[in-house]
Amino acid sequence: MVLLIAKNTVKQGKQQAFLELAKEMIVQTRKESGCISDDLVSVQNDSQQYYFIEKYADMQALEAHRATMHFQTLVPQLAKLREKASEVSTCTVIE
Repeated sequence: MVLLIAKNTVKQGKQQAFLELAKEMIVQTRKESGCISDDLVSVQNDSQQYYFIEKYADMQALEAHRATMHFQTLVPQLAKLREKASEVSTCTVIE
């Protein structure tokens, strides 16, 4: 399994717009056959920090996710709401 963790630092005042797009992304991603889970979490003491935590069956499923229309459409919109590029870690789940 593959776990993706993407840290997002959202511009001040853009949190609501970010959340609306992120929720749309999550709804669509959870429908993908290779997606095991997809969640967005917020940092309790920092209203600008959010993490996407996504688990996929394998790298092929993650690559398929990145090729979807919703990914290609929503990620550029999310990027405009961040202070900097998201920090992405792609991890192998050790069971």
